[in-house]
Amino acid sequence: MSRGLLLVNMGGPSNTDEIKPYLKSIFRDPAILPLPGIIRTPLASIIAHKRKDKVAERYDKIGGSSPLIVWTEKLRDSINKIVDKNYDDITVAHAFRYTSPSIEDALEAFSALSIKRVRLLPLFPHKTSAMTGSIEDEARRVAGKLGMVLSMIPAWGNHSEILSIWAAYIKELLGDKPDDSHLLFVAHGIPRRDVRRGDDYPENVEKTARTLGRWLPDNITWSLAYQSKVGPVKWTGPYLENEIDKLAAKGARIILMPISFAADCLETLYDLDIAASDRAMKTGARSVSRVRVFNDDDRFARAMVRIALEGRQHD
Repeated sequence: MSRGLLLVNMGGPSNTDEIKPYLKSIFRDPAILPLPGIIRTPLASIIAHKRKDKVAERYDKIGGSSPLIVWTEKLRDSINKIVDKNYDDITVAHAFRYTSPSIEDALEAFSALSIKRVRLLPLFPHKTSAMTGSIEDEARRVAGKLGMVLSMIPAWGNHSEILSIWAAYIKELLGDKPDDSHLLFVAHGIPRRDVRRGDDYPENVEKTARTLGRWLPDNITWSLAYQSKVGPVKWTGPYLENEIDKLAAKGARIILMPISFAADCLETLYDLDIAASDRAMKTGARSVSRVRVFNDDDRFARAMVRIALEGRQHD
């Protein structure tokens, strides 16, 4: 019987005209803005309208569209090549939570091919009740309507193969870095209210940082910060800006390492490469560099196939 493997990421605008609908789609999601629909829907429109110009300016600085779209398609193709050589009953596709192709589009395409069993692979290293939870809820809603059997692939950020790839990226960058560099792990923040409700995301992020930190040379220090805070509520900390200021005040050589993204996106190319780096240099850092993310690295694609299809969820 044919099976499907569906890769899912957040999505992003392919041009500036799509920015407002993209933002509206995000904030209309009850997992992101947990308010009654009668309040959430108009509020999402207000937030999207207020934020669209600022967000458009940021996208303009990284090329005018989200690179996440291209990188996800390339990763899908890389995974598909591996699958084609090793499996004769699996079809690989991708979807985005807030832009096209949607989860519903992808599952309906599977259904048209008489595929009734689907493995869902969220492209986020660590599970969150909001983002990963929203993807799962939407996929289960559509799968139920289509009579599909859906299985979730657990978060993979602390899998030994993934940690080894990250460690290799660090080693590649440290090859020409001075001994007194400081590695700053950076994760996407979540509202503290989610943690109070039982979300263990910070614990898993910190586990990743600790594991990678233990593998660093003795003369490389490290710490962890969270980025992308939105709105007036408290988010997980320390905030990236505060940690940057603290390190820069010491004249540190800062190495930024994002551990929340499978591919380059606005949060890596603008928030880290432009905003955080500029802030660090203006406040006293001696240098700033960044560790790469997976994008379409064949090592990552092979690891994802093993984790998703061979059940290698643990060390």
